[in-house]
Amino acid sequence: MRVAILLAAGASRRFGAPNKLFARIGGETLLARAIRIARATPARRLIVVTGAQNLRVSAEVRRADRRAIILHAAGYREGLGASLRAASGALRPIDREALVFLADMPWLAEDQARHLLRRAAQGDDIVRPAYRGRPGHPVLLRGAALASLETARGDQGPGRALGLRARMVPADRRCVADVDRPGALTRRVPRLR
Repeated sequence: MRVAILLAAGASRRFGAPNKLFARIGGETLLARAIRIARATPARRLIVVTGAQNLRVSAEVRRADRRAIILHAAGYREGLGASLRAASGALRPIDREALVFLADMPWLAEDQARHLLRRAAQGDDIVRPAYRGRPGHPVLLRGAALASLETARGDQGPGRALGLRARMVPADRRCVADVDRPGALTRRVPRLR
């Protein structure tokens, strides 16, 4: 079975005082849009990992999708590893693939995950889009990469920690465009640094 994992645990420090997940773009919050994008994938379940402002973020998740599984990463300040470990707690033995999304990527193409799945080959542990060599999201995890979520540490994904190689699938710049600062929200798709 396949699951979608949406990481929404960050403290939004670079964005400023308000949590960027509640900033509005195109009539919806960044978080609601990220949930909609993750739900557009061929995944059976959606796991949303919260951290900073847990109660407020959880309430917004429930407003956007009552079926989503909400998990809190108590050690979210550690970085990505804490969120991935929390998500691993909701995986079932029948889960063979996970698509990992970041909640601050509102321009992500809704068909990006399907494109990754079409390009994945048997034996691939990690498949991810890339724009001009820069790795993007969502990330498809299978096999050893999926199993490694329960031991993820620090602020890097499983590929680097285990020395796994990722299959990179060429994609457009939306796969790497995230919201770090308020000014990014005024652009259709922000310029990349």
